[in-house]
This record gives sequence, C-alpha cells and structure tokens, in this order.
Amino acid sequence: MTAPAYAEEAVLGGILLRNENFHDAAQWLTEEHFTSAFRKRLWSALRDRILAGEPADAVTVSELMPSDASEVYDIAGTCVTASSVPTYVNIVRENWRRREATGIAQRLLSASRSGDDGVNEAIGDLLRLNATVTEHEFTGKQAMLMAWHRAEQAYRNGGKLPGITTGLAALDDILGGWHNSDLTIIGARPAMGKTALLINLVEAACGSGVPCGLVSAEQPAEQIGIRRLALASSVGAAAIRAGRIEDDGWARLTAGISERRDSPMWIHDRSAVTLDELIAISRKWKHAHELGALFIDYAQRITVPGVDRTTEVATVARGLKNLARDLNIPVVALAQVIKGVDTREDKRPNQGDLANSDELTREADQIIMLYRDEAYNPESPDRGVAELLIEKNRHGPTGYKRVAFFGDTMRFADLADGRWANVA
Repeated sequence: MTAPAYAEEAVLGGILLRNENFHDAAQWLTEEHFTSAFRKRLWSALRDRILAGEPADAVTVSELMPSDASEVYDIAGTCVTASSVPTYVNIVRENWRRREATGIAQRLLSASRSGDDGVNEAIGDLLRLNATVTEHEFTGKQAMLMAWHRAEQAYRNGGKLPGITTGLAALDDILGGWHNSDLTIIGARPAMGKTALLINLVEAACGSGVPCGLVSAEQPAEQIGIRRLALASSVGAAAIRAGRIEDDGWARLTAGISERRDSPMWIHDRSAVTLDELIAISRKWKHAHELGALFIDYAQRITVPGVDRTTEVATVARGLKNLARDLNIPVVALAQVIKGVDTREDKRPNQGDLANSDELTREADQIIMLYRDEAYNPESPDRGVAELLIEKNRHGPTGYKRVAFFGDTMRFADLADGRWANVA
C-alpha cells in the first residue's frame, strides 16, 4: 500500500472507531481528497450516517456498502488508534494539494503551448490552491479575545490606520482605509469627477509607500499624467494641456514631477481591456512589484468576449472580487450609474442605480456614490463641494460625507465644516 493510501485509510478507520473524529476531519476534507473510488464511497457513507445522528461502525456502514463490506472490515480491523486522525488528515490534505498542483501545472503548460484562454484560469487555480488554510471555528470567548487583541494592537500603534489610506480623513475614519481582499465600487454619473477621485485615491495610496496599479480603460496614460501633474503642482489641468504656464508655474511643475516621479505606480491604459488581460497584468505587477492595491477606471469598460452585457458585468464583478482575494489586495473600481438618475428630483445616486448588474452590489464590500450638486445646478450654494455617499460598508456604518472639490486641479480634500450623518 502506498503512503497516501495508508494515510487515507487511517483517517477512515479512525472515524469508524470513533465517530467524533469525523467532525474535525470534515473541516478540512471532502470525498475529493481521497484517491480511490472505494475510499470516496466510504467517506460519503460515514458522512451520511454521522450527520443523520446514527452510529457509523463497520457493521452499519457495510449495510450501506454491501459490495465493499470486506474492505470496510479490513480498514476497521487494521486501524489500531483513533487519536492520530488529525495527523493523518493533514497528510491526506497535503497529498491532495500536491496532486492538484501537478494537474494545474500540466494544464498551464498545455495552455501556454496551444495559446488558448486557459492560462489565466490555471494561474488563478494555483493561487487559490496555495492560499493559507486557517481555522474557521471558534468559541464565543475566542472571538472576544481576538477582538481584544486587535484593539490592544491598534492602541499600541497609536491608532494607526488599519488599512491603506484613502487620503481623505472622512473616509479613513469610517472605512478604516482600504482593506486587503476587499472590492470597493465607486459609482457616479458622468461629469461628477469620479476619475479625478480615483486618481486622488491612487496618489494617496502610493504616496504612503504602497505599490499601486491603475488600469485605465477610460483615459490614456498621458491624460492621467496631466491629472497627476495638476495635483502635484497645483497648476490647473486645463493650463497644462494648453501650455498656458505662468513663470512660477514651471517651477511648480518641476517640483511636482520631482516629488512624485518615483511613486510606486504602474498604469495599463488599453481602452478595450478584457477581464483576462486585467487579471494577467495585475498578477504580473504582484510578482514584479509586490502590488499592494489595484484601481480600475471603470468596471463596465472591462470586456468578457462572447457573452451578453448583463452576464459580462456580472462576470467582471465576480472576477474583480476573486482577484482581490487571490492577490490579497484591495481592489477599487469605478462604475457607471444609470441615466434615470438625471430625471429624479433628488439626483443623488444609490447602489440600486449601478448600471447593468446587481452582481456589483452583491460582490462589493463597500459601495460609495459620488455626487456634486453643481454638476446639475451651476449656481448651487454647494459649489466646490462633493458628497461621498457610503451605501454599503461591511466594516462599519453607512452614510455620507461632504468633501471639498477643486475643479481646476481636480483635487479632493477634507472640508473643515464637513458633516457626517449615520443612516439607519
């Protein structure tokens, strides 16, 4: 008998001797982890009886598997201890991981040789397979102690932000910054400044030393560079485009470039970027630059060939969430809002207004809507003010925050008189 087969039989025999072992083993194993059809059947039979509250020993299980009865008795008879099941569970799982890795590697090699679309899928499977397995079952006391240690650590860090800064104290206070594995969707109608907001968010993150990727299906790299220069120098974006630079403007532009030219930021600006292409470039940045956050302009511009529009956006939403988890980074994506918002008396969008797919709202960990009243009402008393409407927040409250918007340089900043309102 091979070592993998011995470990599998030791697990099954240990459960036959002591049914309580099943509940611990079932946290880590399913029938797919076993290599033979017989051992798969035996695991399923044990599971069915134990979960039904019935005893599962050699006699009762053999009644469910009459053609396998002799092998069931052999396993029960050769197993001398039930106490080592956790050790054998680890061996079975590790052997399964090795088999899976070999299979994925073979698929990856075949796909790379044939040039088909399976490369990214295989890489994603490998990343998920290599994810660290952690405990998922705790007592209430353990959960409270974990929370206590988190608070204690935060206190020792002087209240340091747990996530990556947004550059806006209002958002940082509520969201705690951007969190690894989270997908955040920022929605707005055209001309609200959502691309400008995204650039502000990227600048804040990479300015804090976090390597950032920006996938821009909306604007080419040169336009992004103009926005960066405007933010860094306080020279208006329109003036930079037209070359209407005053004498001190050149000095400010030079200083801005000097300040931010080494920021850890990488840009991919293909207009019709596919989901597979986005995933591939993100993994490349993760490997080459230790990518710490990914920003996307915008979700509905990402394509999935061969499917209808609603399915396409739903696939993109799931793909972005999976990418955040696979790379263990925050993913922040802009999204379009439906035109119907423009016909309402109150034109502030909500999460139900995201265009094309409810899947965006389901997959997102945070949803933020951007609204500027002056985009509809040029004489609005709120000129220079933007509202960030937090519609969904898995880490805390929802609500809104007023922030300043400087249209010439496309900069967002905190308002000294900003107001926060919790929403039930």
